[in-house]
Amino acid sequence: MTNQIVGNHALNKVMESNILKISQEAKAAKAQNPEVIDATVGMLHKEDGKLFKYIQVEELLKGLTDSEMYFYAPVNGTKEFSNGVVDWVFGKHKAAIMEKFHLSVIPTTGGSGALSNSLYNFNDFGQAMLIPNYYWTPYENIAEEAHVGVETFQLFDENYHFNLKDFEEKAKSLAKRQNRLFLILNDPCNNPTGFCLSKQDWKNVIGVLNEISRNNVPVILVHDSAYIDYQMKSHESSRDVYEAFLDLDENILAIIAFSGSKTFSMYGFRIGAQLGISKSKAIIDEFNRVGDYSVRARFSSVSRPAMSVIGKIFANPDIKKQFIEQIDIAKDLLRKRIELFEEVAAKEGLNVLPYGGGFFVGIETNNQNIFKDLVNDGVFIIAMPGMIRIALSSVKLTEIERLVKIIKKHI
Repeated sequence: MTNQIVGNHALNKVMESNILKISQEAKAAKAQNPEVIDATVGMLHKEDGKLFKYIQVEELLKGLTDSEMYFYAPVNGTKEFSNGVVDWVFGKHKAAIMEKFHLSVIPTTGGSGALSNSLYNFNDFGQAMLIPNYYWTPYENIAEEAHVGVETFQLFDENYHFNLKDFEEKAKSLAKRQNRLFLILNDPCNNPTGFCLSKQDWKNVIGVLNEISRNNVPVILVHDSAYIDYQMKSHESSRDVYEAFLDLDENILAIIAFSGSKTFSMYGFRIGAQLGISKSKAIIDEFNRVGDYSVRARFSSVSRPAMSVIGKIFANPDIKKQFIEQIDIAKDLLRKRIELFEEVAAKEGLNVLPYGGGFFVGIETNNQNIFKDLVNDGVFIIAMPGMIRIALSSVKLTEIERLVKIIKKHI
């Protein structure tokens, strides 16, 4: 018998890829040498290197009362926040969703809190979730904390379209083996690639989920929508994915992980929501029961100032309109960077994975030492199995040509 200080379940916890830590190292290196290119951080920066902050957020933060700033946030959210999340997420499809589905909003500590609650409460210990092979690596840590494994399907087919065939094969196989399917799709603007599924892709995915559900298998679809507001589409058309959701079978639970941290550039405030929809009232009752319990047990409540600010933006049509106009400016900033990146990459013969929006672009590589090679050349990226993630959210236009040429040298 050993007298170990940690529990048996924690013996193998080792942070293999800490994106925030690497970002801090990149920031420190750039402070020492301004020529260093930091393409790690998933926060939007302007061309002058300063954080992209929204005017409406800044002004509302300064005007908060003591109760709006310092008091505990309601566990179930303020009326302005919770109702506003539903309006914001579904947009013009809200009425159709409300007509067909039972619905509930649970405020969480960012989109990560929504993912964590979902993974913990809707899997048995020892089961596995399904995600694409190109994914945000903290999914692994969130799954480990929930005692859940990770299985993947190939995101792309040979033509770099969504690989429906492999998805269907892996989803049905996992569902058959464990009598449950828990799927996370980070879309649009997949982190780490920037890839976006089409509406038809979503219809095909939901067709597979319905087929699995009709075999009396519990199906949980988690839509990680963190970057939905940075898709290279209008605010309303980026929500068209939810037309496909209308076809979900009654016994499926869909959970939308909303990230206020990303949408409002309130990264450090940690604000988001776990938005559950199902055509079964019993399923949403269960969603509420376990969700409320986990919020209280894990983090009690979320950031009150962030909830107050976002609630005010949602509740005031004029401020909301102005904020959406500011998001368009942010997207234009990203659009200019990706257009230049792809233009230079084409000249250099560098293949970029399909990009439809968001903070990141991806490039596949077989170089196992790519991270060290690039750091030695003054470039910090995030290396992932089979690819690198480049955060154009924090790269200036003046750095892009040099960045592409350095990547090309080592890829």
